[in-house]
Parts: sequence; structure tokens; C-alpha cells
Amino acid sequence: MKRKLSSLIMALTGIALLASCGGNNTPAKSDDELWICAYNGGYGEQWLKDVCEAFTEKTGIPVHYDVSTSLLDTLESSLKNGSDYDLFMSHDIPWQRFAANGYLANLDDLYTTAVDGFSGTFKDRLVEGAADLSKISGEDGTEHYYKVPYTQGAGGFIYNVKMFQDNGWSVPTTYDELVTLCQTIIDAKIQVGARETVKPFAWAGKDRQYYWDYPMFEWWYQLAGKEKWETIKAYKGSDGTYAKGYEVYDPANGYKEFYQAYDMWWNLIANNSANSTTTSYSDTIASARANFILGKAAMIPYASWGKYELEQTNEGPLDFDIALMKTPKATAESEEVNFMVGFGDSMIVPSASTHQDLAKQFLNFMATAKAGEIFVKDTEGSFLAFDYSDVDLSAIENGDTYIKSIHQKLSNTNISIVSTNPITYLTTNKVMPWAGNTYYYDKAASEPASYTSAIIGETMYGEVKSGWASWLKTAGLSD
Repeated sequence: MKRKLSSLIMALTGIALLASCGGNNTPAKSDDELWICAYNGGYGEQWLKDVCEAFTEKTGIPVHYDVSTSLLDTLESSLKNGSDYDLFMSHDIPWQRFAANGYLANLDDLYTTAVDGFSGTFKDRLVEGAADLSKISGEDGTEHYYKVPYTQGAGGFIYNVKMFQDNGWSVPTTYDELVTLCQTIIDAKIQVGARETVKPFAWAGKDRQYYWDYPMFEWWYQLAGKEKWETIKAYKGSDGTYAKGYEVYDPANGYKEFYQAYDMWWNLIANNSANSTTTSYSDTIASARANFILGKAAMIPYASWGKYELEQTNEGPLDFDIALMKTPKATAESEEVNFMVGFGDSMIVPSASTHQDLAKQFLNFMATAKAGEIFVKDTEGSFLAFDYSDVDLSAIENGDTYIKSIHQKLSNTNISIVSTNPITYLTTNKVMPWAGNTYYYDKAASEPASYTSAIIGETMYGEVKSGWASWLKTAGLSD
């Protein structure tokens, strides 16, 4: 391998010094300039630089942009007290609350504009279902569009294409085939290093264990079906009211298939330590990436931004091709689906901005094929939340197995847990979909018998029942 282990270990502990939106070194703003602040996560900033340059070339409008890892810590203050930024982009923006407080610009007129190169309107350019999840009652009590969806994503298992090809392993299409593949990998006893053999999975129990949600939620949907999935997202009880909404968490009924999907994971990983690298349950994501890059594992649970982050750890392109497999189906009869990772991410315009018209022009440009291509290319596999069916990505995909695999997975039926239900966005850390955002993957891998579906099911159901009344009150759904 080109990159030595020592180089990878250094990458695990490195700390990047990143720009902060609204920092003291911010230059003066000109009257005709658009200012953008984006969260610096798994997408990098090259895409933003290139899109801004393309926008300026097309419109003549200059753009200043900053990226920050602490955007969400300062965003509400910036919206409330005013800032120079005209457009914010990030995950986890509580835009519904910001809209209710009057902090966000009404984007209704943007949604009716035409987009260069396409028929129809800006609204028509969004992926299916996205527009309905972007409007809510604002400060004036009437419903408007207050955000633009930022990204659509795919998650599941990234695999080492070369390792699969060299060993004649077929990509599994069902859960049973995945179980068989894991045993095949273990039985092969492929030596890596002095004392180790290749394991099926490397994963991060310490900081991104929730990456296991991506395949597990697809299994959950496949077992439960669309109707039950939507019923659960309504969070109403058997009497049709929110008062008994906690019933959806009943492990014997509403959440039955959730725990069946968890059992699939538990049997694959928690109750079979041989399927993971030795320290997976306590590894950081950087350690897990390093183990995968070094060939200690054939697969790693990840999402669209995986290639970008793997190459950051490797300090350059990988020495082998990777791809994101379509998640092996719960059963042979199951419909292929894609859990929309990052679908709740948002682009918002502050109501205090004096350049709302420029921000809307930029958002409109984001819906063009040019911006869509730039984003996919520069992020190495992430997609904006627009319809790519009429965007030609063949020049990019012909030389990139990873980007092509992401695009293929996005072509499946897409599902999400994003909702405009008040209890979901006003008490999101309580109810969606692990109560209290308590994950059990790391604990279960460390102590399988203590974290079976039966045990955590009753625990979570009890927590939900005891907290439900106060959560409804917080959401304004009860007195």
C-alpha cells in the first residue's frame, strides 16, 4: 500500500483548523455580494468553491463563502441577532422552530421559478416528497416554504471491490447471503499483518455507531411495509390520538419489526464477534476507516460521504476500488429500498438578510444540472436533493465505481424518517426513532446477552410511556 500505517495513525489524531462563520477575521461585505455559510462535514468545501465560481460566471454576482464545524452552535444567535450571511447550509437545522419564530425568509416565490435546462418549476426539480417536507406554518400562522432540502443520500455497506474480485466473493443480495458471505470470509483466514486475518466488518462503536441504522432501517421498512412505516411516523395510538402515541413503540406490536431488524443486526454482529475487527465496538470512525484501508476488513457501514472521508484518512486516493452495495434485503421477496441518509439537511435564508433575492437566485442555480454535477464530482459520491434522472453523470461514473454505485442505490424506492409532525421535530431527540437517541450497538457488541431485543424493547417502551405526556406538551399537542 502507498500509505503506511504510521501515516494512518497520524490521521486519527490530527485536528483540522477550520474557518468559523462570523469569525473576527471576516472581511467587509460589499453591497452586491452574496454571503454563504455551510457546515463543514463529509462534503468538504471544494464543491462550494466551484459552485460559487460557476454561479458568479453565469450571473456576475460575487459570492463570499465560509465553512464551519461549529455552525449549529452559533446559528440561532446569528438568525436572531442578525449576521452578514444570506444563506446557511447544514444538517440538523431546527428550521421549523426558526420559521415559527420569524427568523426565516418565505421561499414561496423560489418554488415557482423556472430552472435553466428543465421544464417545470423549482419545486418540480426536488426529489419526490421533498417539497412537502419543506413547508410549515410560520410566524404569520399560514403555511409557506421556509427551507430547501440540501442533500439526498445512500447508506449501507461500502466494500473493497478488489478484495471481493480477488477472492471470488459475490455481492450478497439478501440477508441470508450476507450471513453466508461473512462465514466465507472468516473461513478463508486471509492473513493481514503478523497476527490478524481479514474480518467481514470494521465499524465505529465509539462515535458513529449509528451508521448501523442505515441497513437496519431498510430491513425494518422491508419487514413492516409502507403502510405500517407511515403509521409509526404519525405517532398516534390505537384510538387515533396523540395521547396514546406511545403505543407505536410497543415491541409486541407497533415496533415489532423494528426489533426484528435489530435481531438481524444482533445475530450478525453483537452475537458473533468474529464478524468484526477486534475493537470495533470501541473504535472511533477514524480507526475503523484505517482498518478498512489497511485491508483488515472487507466491508464498513457508511454513507455517501464515505469515499471522501476514506481518502482523507489515506491522505490520497485509495489503492483499490470501492462501491456501496445495495443493502442485502431482509428476505428474497423484499422490495429494494434506500434509506435517505441526510434527507433532513437544510438550506435556509435568514429573514434579516438584505440579499434574499441573491440567495434565492443561488438556490435556483443549485437546482441546475451544472451545480448537480459539480456537487457529485467534488464530494465524490454525495448528491443534492434534486432529481438527477435528467442529469448526465456518465462521464463521472464511467471512471468511478463508487459514485456509480451511489447513483444506482438512489434509484431504488427511497424512504426516510423525516417528518413535519410536531412531536418529531420539537422532541426529535426523544422520539426518532431510538428513544432518547440511545443507541445500543456498542453496548450489545460488548455484552450481547444484556442487550437483546427483548431487553432493550421493554426498556425503551417504558421510557417512552413515562415521558410521553411531557413530550406532547413540549410539542404543543396537549395542555
